Amino acid sequence: GAALIGCGGGDDGGDGGSGGSDTGANIGAQMTATSVATEAASGSTPVPADQVRITPGVYDGPVPPSAAELNPAVNAKRGGRVSLRYLDPPRMDLSRTLSCTIYHTLAYTSNKLTRGKVGASADPFRVELEPDLAESWEASDGGQKHTFNLRKGAKFHAKEPTNGREFTAEDVVKTVEMYSEGSQKDVFLPVTSMETPDDYTIVFNLDQPLADFPTTLAAWSYIYPRELVDNTDQRQEMAVGTGPFIQREWRRQEGTSFDANPDYWETDAAGNKLPYLDGVEALVQNDTNALRAGFSTDTYFDYAARDQDDLETLFQENQDTMVGSAFPRSRGANVNGFQFQMKNPTYQDDRVRQAMSLAFDPNEFDLASEGGDNQNPKGAYSNAPMPWPYLFDEYPTQEDNGRWYQWDPAEASKMMQAAGYTSDNPLTAEMPSFYYRTELSQLVVPAINQNLPEVDITFREVDNPTHVTMMSDRNFEEMVGFLWGPPGYAMDQWIFPFYHSAGGLNYGSINDADLDDLLVAQRTETDAAAQKDLWKQVWDRIHDKVYQMWFPESLMRASWHNYMLNFRHHGLMGSYTCYASDQARALWLDEGAPGR
Repeated sequence: GAALIGCGGGDDGGDGGSGGSDTGANIGAQMTATSVATEAASGSTPVPADQVRITPGVYDGPVPPSAAELNPAVNAKRGGRVSLRYLDPPRMDLSRTLSCTIYHTLAYTSNKLTRGKVGASADPFRVELEPDLAESWEASDGGQKHTFNLRKGAKFHAKEPTNGREFTAEDVVKTVEMYSEGSQKDVFLPVTSMETPDDYTIVFNLDQPLADFPTTLAAWSYIYPRELVDNTDQRQEMAVGTGPFIQREWRRQEGTSFDANPDYWETDAAGNKLPYLDGVEALVQNDTNALRAGFSTDTYFDYAARDQDDLETLFQENQDTMVGSAFPRSRGANVNGFQFQMKNPTYQDDRVRQAMSLAFDPNEFDLASEGGDNQNPKGAYSNAPMPWPYLFDEYPTQEDNGRWYQWDPAEASKMMQAAGYTSDNPLTAEMPSFYYRTELSQLVVPAINQNLPEVDITFREVDNPTHVTMMSDRNFEEMVGFLWGPPGYAMDQWIFPFYHSAGGLNYGSINDADLDDLLVAQRTETDAAAQKDLWKQVWDRIHDKVYQMWFPESLMRASWHNYMLNFRHHGLMGSYTCYASDQARALWLDEGAPGR
């Protein structure tokens, strides 16, 4: 289990957080050990009151479940509303914009065919596949046919436009057709046809073997009712699904209120209806100081700490109920960087992109922004889009990022001068972004401008809806802070949609024939070792071409009040705010908690 490096008051004692966190040199060892107990708790009676909550403290590593969390069916309490952070979505249409903000909403209101396990008993670093709207599935014809047996009796919300009707295979067909025209066309590109032998069976016929197809569906593909698929305008404004919560009110730039769905189909192991909660208050708040203060007043039940000092200082202010946890991310990049617009002739010159990368010092950035979490004798690793556990046995280093991630401003200047730029006639550019705005505006852009006088970049902050729309519509001329969006559960989801010339998420308009060939080859390769070799070639290619610039990321530092049970962040699937919010269906509030 995780080491407790600072405890709260009471019988457990402790003198407060005093430990550090794992740096890049040690993360690999932590990744190889499962930190969470997954065995079922014995007994059919509730645990004693002193075994319900996690002991307050700051933990070095993922936090194992409490005795109560091991058996929610017996220990969960019904009722209450949780209050958690929410990012303002631009719309409710995930087929148009593959964004955390929309995903977060659909995690409350909707379901997929399959899903990844979340919560206190989930492996915090790897995806464990679970049934969702599909009760079971099987592959045949060498992995080119996938049959899903759908759940009977699952109903859409009892509101317009579905009015409580039953979910059927037709909704899956309509949703897949919708996604195939938009943000998930790459997921369903191999699908040549769909068959519906009856209302509760869907068969996908593929043009190639894809053993990971059920895993791929678990990542992004929430099912929409056919009524919303057929009404594009209505789909932008409301979220209606088969999920555990009903969207009661969406207040743009303020938040959304969700109420428990009384007709939700899912039950726990004892047959108790989910969700346990009466509802969720999802509140928009982009001011970190306000979030932090709100955590201490129970306005927000969780908080993502900036660094280890922030985590431990916050604990000193909330010793009675706070649980803090620091552990490594296993997902690929999300917002930690920016991308170039490859339709722009300026950035079609490799030297320009590579020089900017050479002019940036990852080690200095890691110390300034991430508290030195990635410090390593071989240099700080810049988290690339391909999840490193698929490729490396140990946490990567700066060396693994390749030549253009080694700080060399003198060489960078020579390359820019060779490309026709001087300090008197620099390349001027604008970089708009909402995501990563503090790091980009205060550290990244100033560092590149200072180290590379042949470049003059101006940062411009935009709001979240503007950013995601600008990016998804490819409506930027030079560069933009990137957003990878919801994490893929299979490697193909991290690379094909974003890098293939016909990829649906190729926001930077990359058109690289050699890369296209590798991306197609890795999709059809059935030998695991050969496929991994192709992934490594993709890794080398995207690092060499610098279509984006990536930066080191801190450890995940989650904190929450221990009166909220069955809540965890996930190293690959994400934080609660982004991508792990479907665990709300099985959260509960202990007796005496705010919100009850």
